[in-house]
Amino acid sequence: MGTLNEADDGVDRDDPWGSWRKARPEPSGLHLDSAAAGRSSLRVLGAVADHALLEAKVGAYVAQEMAEESLGAARTALARLLGMPEEGVAFVESATAALGALLQAWPFEPDATLAVVPSEWGPNLAAFVRRGLRLVELQVDADGCLDLSELDRVLQAAPPAAVHITQVASHRTLVQPVADIAGLCRAVEVPLFVDAAQALGHVDTATGADVIYGTSRKWLTGPRGVGVLGVASQWFELLRSRLAATAPGTAGESVGTLLSSRESHVAGRLGLGMAAREHLLLGPSAVWARLADVGQATRRVCDDLANWQVIGPVDGPSAITALRPTEGQDVMQARSHLLHEHGIVTTGQEPFRAPRDMTSPTLRVSPHVDCTAEDLIRLRNALAAI
Repeated sequence: MGTLNEADDGVDRDDPWGSWRKARPEPSGLHLDSAAAGRSSLRVLGAVADHALLEAKVGAYVAQEMAEESLGAARTALARLLGMPEEGVAFVESATAALGALLQAWPFEPDATLAVVPSEWGPNLAAFVRRGLRLVELQVDADGCLDLSELDRVLQAAPPAAVHITQVASHRTLVQPVADIAGLCRAVEVPLFVDAAQALGHVDTATGADVIYGTSRKWLTGPRGVGVLGVASQWFELLRSRLAATAPGTAGESVGTLLSSRESHVAGRLGLGMAAREHLLLGPSAVWARLADVGQATRRVCDDLANWQVIGPVDGPSAITALRPTEGQDVMQARSHLLHEHGIVTTGQEPFRAPRDMTSPTLRVSPHVDCTAEDLIRLRNALAAI
C-alpha cells in the first residue's frame, strides 16, 4: 500500500466534496446507492490492483508477507475509527461473516437472552435464532430510537446476556444513540454488540461498545468482500482462551488475528485500509456532518412529492432516505425505471430487511458527500414521473 499523508491527499480544502468526486472514476449515471455499495476511489482501486499484480509476480503468500506493514497500517486506521485496540481488530469477508465469527466465539449460556430493537436487520435476527439465543425486544420511541430509560430499567431488573444494536438502520432514517447505550450497559457489565455495517464512515463509530463490526463497501467506499470486527480489551483473555483451544499453534496470537479469516482476500484488506486512511485524512467529523446534511436535503426535496412519502424525520442525522409509494407503484419496477430510464441507482427494499419494523416494500436513496442540489432535482423529477 502506498503512503498517504496530508501533503498528498489530493483534497481541495475549499471544495472537499468536489475533490472526493474527482478522486473516483466518472460514474455512468447518478449513484444514490451508497448504503448498498459506495464508489471506491482510484487510490483504493489501485491498492487492490497493485497487490493482485504482486501476487501474480511473486506468489500470494510471499506477497502477503511483503504487505505486513501495510496491513498493520490498515489495522491501525480501523482501530481508530472503531475505538478499539489494534490487537482486537480482525479482518473478515463482510459484516455477516463478522457476526458469524462473534456468535461462534462468544460464550453464551444455553437459552441466553439477547436484547434487540424492532429495527434490527433481518438476517441478524436469523443468525441469533440459529445460535439458539432468545430475543428480548426493547422499547423505542415514535421514531424508532431506543428508549434509554426503559433500557436502564431492563438492565437493572433482568439483564440480558448481551445487547445488540444496529447503529444505523439500513432500511430507513434511523441512528441509535450508541454511546449512551454503551454507558448504561457498561454500568451493569452487560456487553454491547454493535452492527456498524451502515455506520462505518457514516457516523461516529468509536462509541464505547464491547464489540463492533462492519463492512468495507458502503460509506467507507472500500472494496467488496472485506469486513472488520473489533473487540474491546476487557474481553481478550476470555476470547483468546476459547479461540486458541480450537486452533492449535495459535496460543500467542492476538484476538484480532484469531478472529480473522485465515484464507483471505489480502488485496481487498489493503483496499479497505486505504479507504479508512482516506476517510481519516478527509476528516471524519466533516464527513459525518456532510452526510447528515445530504440526507436532510434529500428528504426535503422528496417530502412534498404527491406519489411518494418520506419515512421518518426529515431532520434525522442519517444519509439514508426511505420512500413509501402512495399511488400503488411497484417499488421494484420503480427502481428499475429509475435505473434504466433515468440512469439513477437506488435500492428497492423488501420487508425481510427489517421484519419487525417494515410492513411493505420501500425505495431507498442513499447519496454520498458529493451529492449536489442538481442531483436531487434530477431524482425528484424522475420520481414524480413514475
